Amino acid sequence: MNADAAGELRSARTIIRAQAGILDRNGHREFVTDPWWELDERGQIIALGSGPLERNDETLTRDLGQALVLPGMVNAHSHAFQRSIRGRTHRRGAHDPSSFWSWRTQMYEAANTLTPELFYEETKACFHEMLRAGITCVGEFHYVHHGLDGAPYDDANLLSKQVIAAADEVGIRLVLLEVLYLTSGFDTPPLDEQRRFCDHDVEAFLRRCEPLLGTRSDTLAIGLAPHSVRAVPSHALKAVASFAAQHSLVVHAHVSEQVAENQSCMDAHGVSPVALLEQSGLLQRPGAFTAVHAIHIDAADRARLRGQTVCACPTTEADLGDGILIGSELQAAGVHLALGSDSNSVIDLITEARSLELHERLATQQRLCLTQTDQSISMTLLDAATTGGARSLGVPHLGRLAIGAPFDAAVFDLDHPTLRDVREENRLDALMLSGCCAPVCGVFVNGAECL
Repeated sequence: MNADAAGELRSARTIIRAQAGILDRNGHREFVTDPWWELDERGQIIALGSGPLERNDETLTRDLGQALVLPGMVNAHSHAFQRSIRGRTHRRGAHDPSSFWSWRTQMYEAANTLTPELFYEETKACFHEMLRAGITCVGEFHYVHHGLDGAPYDDANLLSKQVIAAADEVGIRLVLLEVLYLTSGFDTPPLDEQRRFCDHDVEAFLRRCEPLLGTRSDTLAIGLAPHSVRAVPSHALKAVASFAAQHSLVVHAHVSEQVAENQSCMDAHGVSPVALLEQSGLLQRPGAFTAVHAIHIDAADRARLRGQTVCACPTTEADLGDGILIGSELQAAGVHLALGSDSNSVIDLITEARSLELHERLATQQRLCLTQTDQSISMTLLDAATTGGARSLGVPHLGRLAIGAPFDAAVFDLDHPTLRDVREENRLDALMLSGCCAPVCGVFVNGAECL
């Protein structure tokens, strides 16, 4: 749709309807046929329902036809610049152990070639691909901060502002997760190739973050992200916890992605990474912390994370040989699930959702692992891709098509070969368990069409 038509949709109340879709009402999510949503001039949902709708006023009607409308998906964990190494890391060198650490070396090489201009272009391309995949909000775990020599730019937040500008240009909502990175390992100084990531100390990091809090808007939020327990000493974790609580910011961190990380933390502190985060005060605020990956955790750690979120990134976790996250164990422990595209080798939260279920089937040799008593697997997976990410990023009004929420939506073509001829009652199951983002034919952010 052109800009004039989009402006027309936003200039008055609008009815949007389709053949099938999700309605969120009274705290319950349901899949219905013939849904409709009424939007005000700001793109907010003011009424919704299903079936015939008789209107005698001048409200505009936008009929999406043979389409399935879902809430816009929320990508809780992204490193946008890593899209630039897509396809580069799948050949074994003569002396390459083919591990997470050899992949990391190639990622560092890419990070240390990006000028501010290239960083902006790579980020914009990544965000545009996300939008085309039905993702309307992204949590960018941003850790490339400084110049090629490791010295801060004259504007210490130049690259953070490049991320913000890229999201604004594309039209995707952004939660900028500012990353603290101080060491290469427990009590080990940073490597030369990590110099762009590292602030001088935690105090310098927090001083740098403070001005960013003033940039927040309807489409931009800020969070903090101590990279991992190996990259942030315990005293700095405590400082992050205090600052985040003072400013009501969400906190994300890579947690227990590798077995070696757990052992190193145990050697240095005598506790697991999750226990160290708890001791640092990062788990005190219910729902404010997200553990990214959290593959290699035990029952005690799952109990510590109760009420918090784990963000699974199944494609990256498989790509790096990290291991398999058992989502049903987290569910049973009262831990919420979200999804992320992480390294962005694949940008498709439908694929991430399906992989979360299928990987667990491979690990447990059972089927229907993420079934809940009152939901189908497809609803559980849709929740992880929408409301789970929104909860993780501290934007709980997103990821749902409910009265009072902005109309952020992903539109899927029901005539696409992957969905054509699927029984009406099986369409959501077919998309979430057999499909991908290929049928996305439209995206709305705040009531305006973006594709």
